Amino acid sequence: MPAADDPGKLGTLPADHAGSVLCRLLISHPDVIDIEILGQSEVIDGITSYSLGVLLPGGRELYIDVEDAAEPVRAQASRRQPTPAP
Repeated sequence: MPAADDPGKLGTLPADHAGSVLCRLLISHPDVIDIEILGQSEVIDGITSYSLGVLLPGGRELYIDVEDAAEPVRAQASRRQPTPAP
């Protein structure tokens, strides 16, 4: 993982995308050996998907996909959810 994404080296950094936010959260876990952003793609306009690879003890790997959406996209999605019947 790039040093710029290591919160212990540079202090507080702005959260530029969901992939970097998740990397910052995971890297502080004692079982995480390394993290790599494997790729990114824009699935839908305004929603970017990031694929992460997390190396764990014993050679195990964890693959995570996370999506980053602008606030207006999340607001639209929540309005589309049906409201429960009384």
